[in-house]
Amino acid sequence: MTNQVTKTYLIIFIAGALLLVALLPALTQPALAGLPPRPTPQPASAPRPAPTGGLIELYVQFPETPSYQWQELWTVVQWQDEWGYWRTVEGWQGSLDDVAEGAGTKTWWVGKTALGGGPFRWRVYRSAGGWLLAQSGEFDLPPAVGETVTVEVSLSP
Repeated sequence: MTNQVTKTYLIIFIAGALLLVALLPALTQPALAGLPPRPTPQPASAPRPAPTGGLIELYVQFPETPSYQWQELWTVVQWQDEWGYWRTVEGWQGSLDDVAEGAGTKTWWVGKTALGGGPFRWRVYRSAGGWLLAQSGEFDLPPAVGETVTVEVSLSP
């Protein structure tokens, strides 16, 4: 009978030891605390830098029932060289920036060193490489920093 009691104690001891080994990591781990509150970052209220150039803006008036999609229109700015030839400004080409209430706009930034230059003109094409739909009159770039020159064209027949 002593053998039987010893075996029972041994089984209880082993079961208890296994239970202790299983629970020991959980007992020794620190409880996870919630993250401390963090303030919402506020944007720096640094003063905006003064403008260093100007803008040219194209205003395109659409017909009441256009026969094209405005997203396909392509705008180009050209400058006239000293021999009278019109040259496309490579960096001033693209689709309209915004369209609302039957009109679209395209805006380009003009660096300080180019201010007052001219003559220039806008051209509006059906698409990049497509048919010419409208051409503005000649205009000069803004004469001073912070100014905008707005040019209007109509696509109505």
